[in-house]
Amino acid sequence: MTTPAELLARCPFPPPGSPVTCAVSGGADSLALLVLAAEAGCDVTAVHVDHGLRPGSGAEADRVAEVAARVGAAFRAEVVAVRAGPNLEARSRRARYAVLPADVLTGHTADDQAETVLLNLLRGAGLDGLAGYDPRRRPLRGLRRRETQALCSALGLHPLQDPSNDDPRFRRNRVRHELLPLLDAIAERDVAAVLSRQAAVLRSDAELLEELALAVDPGDAAALAAAPAALAHRAVRRWLRTGDERHPPDAATVARVLAVARGEAVACEVGGGREVRRSRQKMVLGGTRGYVADVPSEPEHQHLFESPDLGEVVVDAATLQARVAELGAAITLDYAERAPLLIGVLKGAATFMTDLARTIALPLEIDFMAVSSYGNATRTSGVVRIVKDLDIDLTGRDVILVEDIVDSGLTLSYLRKTLAARGANSLEVCALLVREGLQKTDEELRYVGFRIPPKFVVGYGLDVAEKYRNLPYVCVFEGNA
Repeated sequence: MTTPAELLARCPFPPPGSPVTCAVSGGADSLALLVLAAEAGCDVTAVHVDHGLRPGSGAEADRVAEVAARVGAAFRAEVVAVRAGPNLEARSRRARYAVLPADVLTGHTADDQAETVLLNLLRGAGLDGLAGYDPRRRPLRGLRRRETQALCSALGLHPLQDPSNDDPRFRRNRVRHELLPLLDAIAERDVAAVLSRQAAVLRSDAELLEELALAVDPGDAAALAAAPAALAHRAVRRWLRTGDERHPPDAATVARVLAVARGEAVACEVGGGREVRRSRQKMVLGGTRGYVADVPSEPEHQHLFESPDLGEVVVDAATLQARVAELGAAITLDYAERAPLLIGVLKGAATFMTDLARTIALPLEIDFMAVSSYGNATRTSGVVRIVKDLDIDLTGRDVILVEDIVDSGLTLSYLRKTLAARGANSLEVCALLVREGLQKTDEELRYVGFRIPPKFVVGYGLDVAEKYRNLPYVCVFEGNA
């Protein structure tokens, strides 16, 4: 029979009497965490977080409270609101950790570590990703999932079964239930144990490089350009990474920043509405450029012509042109020595793509396709049909799909799937506007001009019933269509 004392010898808990908070969902791993923390003599507080995602989830806190009382731990219940939709797993994680203390202990095991390594590998992560999760605050990292289940069984505990853990829509579940068993069969060994040990080895290497990179000042262009590549990359990633980001900036973003440091570009976008600019050998990180947090309460510009349907200006003409130039510069850097094919979505993207093309200092080609999902209305119907198809063959081409605005994302999702099936070498998206809060799909956008509130807008190519495309700015449409 599995006993707490047997497992505790492999779990590095703080010294007896230390106050600890344990995140306890009610599953086998978290219940084992709670039991073993109490067995280690810690002053334990168990916290259950209800995400409200399934009926009866509120009652699960009561079952965790019973186990906490049994082992002499304090208990606290938290409730967060997480709506169904794209990125559910990531949004639930953010909401959960927002109500948990920074030093909370979690019940991640060696199996979770192996899954994390594989997921990071599939994502294209580097050394840090292959080192898996940070082992701090995870005292069960030396245990296997089967051992936590055996402990609960031996103690007569009945772990809660979360049906989302078997949902194949979540990539981690497919790694757990499909990929790892297949790797075990191919390797004829326990691959999770191998990956967990490998992650520990790689983490020590990653931590050494991170310590050495602290000597590189990312704000000093000359120092950054002269630093060894491995250290310069780390310095830039550390500089750009914000507290709520789970993944560091990608390699292309880091490369753009280093090109600015070397003097090959004056500025570049780095995602999240931010940019890095070089000024007098100093690297300056901008705050929220390219984002429009809200529509101004009063119009700041005279409209091109009088109309009672035209409301506040969201993005003025000068700001539009400046941002288009920045997007063109970023594309020029990213597609160096390649000839991208710009595909504009008619009719809305025609104005934007024409201006964008003139700012890209590369040989390029353009083509257009037309789809319909709005008709004459101000809300997308969700039904997409191709009205005009492409003239150019996409086989082997580096394609940039140019969109005027992304709302629900349904049209974009349809176009990406359609174009991806035509043999392109690469396919990225450049969207002038994203209306926040309306997305029904999880679409990755490489280049974004502005993120705006969910109000219907016209101008700079956007229309209502073919009107207002010629406005040189973007403003709110307040009429009826």
